[in-house]
Amino acid sequence: TPHAPTHLHCPTPPSPHAMAPSAMALLATLAARAAAAGELDLPNWMGQLAPIVGNATLLDLSLPGAHDAMTYDLSTTLSDGYEGMGSVTSRILHTLTPLVAGHFIRRQGQTQGINVKDMLDGGIRFIDFRIMYSKAPDHVFGHKDWYCLHGCQTRSHAAEYLREIRTWLDLHPKEVVVMWASRHGNTSATGTRQYPATTPAQRQAFFQEVQNTFGGLLFNSSQGRLNETSLQELWRRNERLVWFASDFEESTQASTLALDARSIDNRLTNCGWHLNALPILRNGTQELAASRARDEFLLMSMAPGGDEAYIAWSAKIRFVPSLVKSHNKLRKACARHFEIPGMEHWCPPALMDISLLSNFYSQRVLEAAFSEGSDNSLIDFPNAIYIDGIDHGGLIRTGTAKINPLGETDDNRAAEDHATDGYAYVATLVAANVRRLCRHGPSQPACAELSAAAAAARAQHPLAVWEDS
Repeated sequence: TPHAPTHLHCPTPPSPHAMAPSAMALLATLAARAAAAGELDLPNWMGQLAPIVGNATLLDLSLPGAHDAMTYDLSTTLSDGYEGMGSVTSRILHTLTPLVAGHFIRRQGQTQGINVKDMLDGGIRFIDFRIMYSKAPDHVFGHKDWYCLHGCQTRSHAAEYLREIRTWLDLHPKEVVVMWASRHGNTSATGTRQYPATTPAQRQAFFQEVQNTFGGLLFNSSQGRLNETSLQELWRRNERLVWFASDFEESTQASTLALDARSIDNRLTNCGWHLNALPILRNGTQELAASRARDEFLLMSMAPGGDEAYIAWSAKIRFVPSLVKSHNKLRKACARHFEIPGMEHWCPPALMDISLLSNFYSQRVLEAAFSEGSDNSLIDFPNAIYIDGIDHGGLIRTGTAKINPLGETDDNRAAEDHATDGYAYVATLVAANVRRLCRHGPSQPACAELSAAAAAARAQHPLAVWEDS
């Protein structure tokens, strides 16, 4: 049968918000040495492209992104205000989930297994940052604060992850990160439709925390629109954090230090074995140019779709005793739901299992688009792709073993063949950026050097497919 996967955490460095000139010079020297050695320097790949950037803007690049990026640190407590639940139901479940089914619900929310520093080190430059105002995990009483979420809320405040990102940016002086803050990936919902049971003052207080954390690093649109501000100018002004805000007008009071998330053109491809994203990429150059002209950020999700029927089957298998082989029937029904030829008896027990299954097919889409784009300039990637299952070194996990499954073992899948297989996700998008910039700019030696470095990085983790027995 086709691939059916069932599915690490670094200490935070000191948090200086400014670096000594000698340290900055050392980092620049190390990046230059990596480039000279013909290696792709993933933690500093944007700076490595400096010789070929010219007048390109951020909207001329394609950024590797992480979907539901903070889910590597989920608690077992359902967040207040979770999507589709009223405030009373949400409050009750917030209290009960740590005691009843909290671990199961967390398994249905975790899409990532490595922390944000490791993602950034691996070249991720777009962060899907889901937030909600909620009581602390495992607390019935006490004041609320902003946490990240996907079903369950994170163990740490959202502000703690922001500080980690700020520290990382200070250590990488030419890297630009784009973040999108929302509750559930909705660009247009406003007010309490976006953040239930919150006041404008509470939402504005969070954005003030964003400003306090990033300060002058925030892109300031009063100096010009994103589509007319070159990457060189962003570096000169040291504005290297672009903050897209859902509920822009109330949450940020229409601040020039944030961009309205309604200017994100978010394409939901419901990726999987159907390869739905490929038609968009085959018209990518035209789509990218049209979005850039409108000063819009073209974003494409390659995460699995939001169909939650599998959760019902998984819950029954997990919690309902098996009578007369009822679990076998449930597994077959669940497997049929995914419509993957040859997948007949496997029901994914966790969301990350589905994420890795989707990645197995998404690598084919990414590789096909990149390969076809070498001869066809109409084929290209959007401003960012965001995806589940980001692994160390800029990979997406396509193997069968989940990445740091929270609070559980991985059913001994780590010993299987192909358990930790991965595809060179970041290197592929960097290679696409190099090709695009060199295709439209003057020929120069740096193009050949950077193309070779990206090709070497891709060759270390190429497309790899197989069939389970």
